Amino acid sequence: MEKQATEGSAVVAIEKNDADKKQGKDMFSAEEHKAMKELRAILKQTIDLDMEMQADIYRLEIQYQPRYQVLYDERKKLLNKVRQQSRGDGESKSSGDLQSFWMQVLRASYTKNIRPNDEKILVHLTDISTRILSNPSGFEISFHFDPNEHFSDAVLKKTYYLKCEPDPETPLIYDGAEVFKTEGCIIHWTKHLSPNEAPYSFFNYFSPPLLPADKSDPKYSEINTILQSDFQMGFYLKERVVPKAVIFFTGEIKDCQGTTSTSDSDSEPSELKRASIEATGGISTDEQDQPDE
Repeated sequence: MEKQATEGSAVVAIEKNDADKKQGKDMFSAEEHKAMKELRAILKQTIDLDMEMQADIYRLEIQYQPRYQVLYDERKKLLNKVRQQSRGDGESKSSGDLQSFWMQVLRASYTKNIRPNDEKILVHLTDISTRILSNPSGFEISFHFDPNEHFSDAVLKKTYYLKCEPDPETPLIYDGAEVFKTEGCIIHWTKHLSPNEAPYSFFNYFSPPLLPADKSDPKYSEINTILQSDFQMGFYLKERVVPKAVIFFTGEIKDCQGTTSTSDSDSEPSELKRASIEATGGISTDEQDQPDE
């Protein structure tokens, strides 16, 4: 992630500067040291002000949430009406587009994440809703389904928790609230995906791997990369896909997360690695034989 790379570079620079000081390479005069101390104090004040502003924005989001929900409920009601009409004896039955509205929205917004086996399940998706949490800070994304043959759950949920305070070790690197933890849900499958389908399925989204507490753990970096992508996906769903669903559906905007040059053949091993980590409690595919196709 770009933000992480910037923060990492800043931390390295700080550490190098401290190391240079210890080796007698400090070239600053006493006056310059005094100015730098004052500059860092000003930066700290801007961070405090930024935290105050972020808190105000978050309270406003919570305050406006019911008003947004009224509009999203109208959208849900309209789409439900279309689905009901499509099940009757009318010309609208031949179209089949709006009755799979949310499947097509996800397919448009996450081109590489939605596979044909996922589409067969996602046609039963009736709504995607979001809810801002106040204590603890975070947000919840709920996927609502009609009764179907694949699983018994009416709703699948994913919860993201926000860290709104700066890191005590690097407080001056603070760049706003960020997701630090996510929780999925258990899917009660009644018709399981095949072993060849499961590693690449969109529904792995609801089973994020656990990040080791110890950063020296050999699997820490790999799992952290997976989770950072997951966090980005959560924000993208909440801030862009759910509010702008209709223009994803019409194709007026495209998948903004699939613009990299990575090919499908390059991305599939990463997805398989994620599934293997989840299935084996943290053992990566580098440490075990991959299943035959």
